[in-house]
Amino acid sequence: MFSNEYITILISSLLFASIFSSEAAPHLNMSGDVVCQRVVDTSGDNWTIAIWDSGKFCVGQNLSQDDPIFKLPHQPVPKSPLLLIRHSEVFADLNGHNLKTRVEHREGIRVFAMESSPLRAISIRNGFISSTSGPTIYMVDAFNDKNRNIRFGRNFPIAVFNGYAAIYRPTEFILENLTLQGDSQVIIMQGMNNIIRHCKIIGGNGTVNVFGPNLIFEDNEIILHAKTESEASGEAPVALYLEDAANSVIRNNHITIKGNTSSSQSIVLKNSPNVTLQGNTVSGNDTLYKLLDERSSVIATDNHPNR
Repeated sequence: MFSNEYITILISSLLFASIFSSEAAPHLNMSGDVVCQRVVDTSGDNWTIAIWDSGKFCVGQNLSQDDPIFKLPHQPVPKSPLLLIRHSEVFADLNGHNLKTRVEHREGIRVFAMESSPLRAISIRNGFISSTSGPTIYMVDAFNDKNRNIRFGRNFPIAVFNGYAAIYRPTEFILENLTLQGDSQVIIMQGMNNIIRHCKIIGGNGTVNVFGPNLIFEDNEIILHAKTESEASGEAPVALYLEDAANSVIRNNHITIKGNTSSSQSIVLKNSPNVTLQGNTVSGNDTLYKLLDERSSVIATDNHPNR
């Protein structure tokens, strides 16, 4: 269950986003066809954009959030993610803009689907997103409302699966041509048939965490600034963590591990059979992958650890 504090924050963020985010006139091509709908934060704070409908959207500005050093009574503060998506079939083009939050425990992008309101076919592309202590990308299909895993904190739950990958719903999330940066977890993603490609991902322990089968993770660069687990609130120094990721393809990625390289892992798999590892290179670690259980297996070809 969520904490009362989290429920209050969530309700406030939804109200705030619905009031202060709007959509301007759509962009048209030479034939008059809609290319994308331009979206901005019309409050003037440049904090948050919310998307409530399906369609193609172009972000029209940079966004920046900060915690005030000294908060005055009734002073407005950011209460929502940088980009909040609450509908299926959304194509969001950041148009090269920078979205940055330095608010504690605040995510950059939030897509959260509950059991009664599934979300699918959401694509985010072409920009820079950064966060501080919260995940930069949080895209989760929490298909079990009554039983959730709070490994990443009560505000960022994931569904409990108990090894039954067949219960995953198709989500078809896509992250492409993005630079993503965070101090800890950068990506938390749960669902089925997702794609992450052509991204540069810079983070701390547990940089990328993907739950669900049929993932395509290709042509990405991961830079893990590894710390000991005690320095990272118990989070292990892992660049790419895969769970329930049966039949996934991890191809042509480059992983660089810096800092505490001695106890770090490049790719860790749990309950993930028949995962293809092809053409990946690793710097700073002699081992390409680690299997946490007998259910996990890989088909590894043309990989190059410690290049």
